[in-house]
Amino acid sequence: MEKNRVRPFQKYSTEAHIYKAENSLEIRFSETKGFNSSYKIVLQETQNEDQTKNWVIEKIEEAPLPSENSFMEILHELEQSSYPVTIKVDEKGFFLNAVDHQKNIESWKQKTKDIHEKYTNAEVFRNKYLTAMEDENAFYTNKLKEPFWNLLLFAPSYVDNGEKNQEFITWNIKGIGSLECPGIIRAEQRSYGFDAFFTSKFIIPETIKEEINKKYIRHATQYIAELTLQLQYFSQKKQYAKKKADFILSDGNKIVYQETSSLT
Repeated sequence: MEKNRVRPFQKYSTEAHIYKAENSLEIRFSETKGFNSSYKIVLQETQNEDQTKNWVIEKIEEAPLPSENSFMEILHELEQSSYPVTIKVDEKGFFLNAVDHQKNIESWKQKTKDIHEKYTNAEVFRNKYLTAMEDENAFYTNKLKEPFWNLLLFAPSYVDNGEKNQEFITWNIKGIGSLECPGIIRAEQRSYGFDAFFTSKFIIPETIKEEINKKYIRHATQYIAELTLQLQYFSQKKQYAKKKADFILSDGNKIVYQETSSLT
């Protein structure tokens, strides 16, 4: 069969594209802890002369943060005020760098200048957050650990020839670090474009295992990672309409980390 190279570079035109992002996480290394989140991601893009794209990303919470304590409320407000962010991506959706970061800092300062009127000691945390923002590389390394980025920045190209093709995705494990997941991707043609399916299963490297063992009481000889993704691509709009992922870590017998994420 003749190979047909598919390069689904997402194209969002000048209008804002809205995704609903959902994330469910259960950590079972020691005691079981669960986390759920739901919010909207608003993306607007412009094309650069070198064929890269600038994405303006806004994150809008769909439900108010549960009031656990004032410390968490302060951090949540400081974090939310750091949006929107503008980033540059290449044709596969890989993050290249931030755009106009200093402008983002000035906007954040304006949004948070009165936070001390709402919370005691808020100015201390605001100053610490500002220091973190001023280190651009470290700030965006940390920013991209939010769950929705795993899917948003994954826009693979592959050969649509009815066969399986090699691909990889970098997946951030909450509180542990980033893991490069090699796997297989295949496509199935549809009237609207195609559906893509990615699967990956492997023993995690020693560096990630050491991070887990440092943080949790439960130690294992090895951990196995399994990642499955389903993607729906609309050729006419040149957009991924849906992305869904299931990521699992197990010690060979028991699941110790399970995460489900989606963009729809």
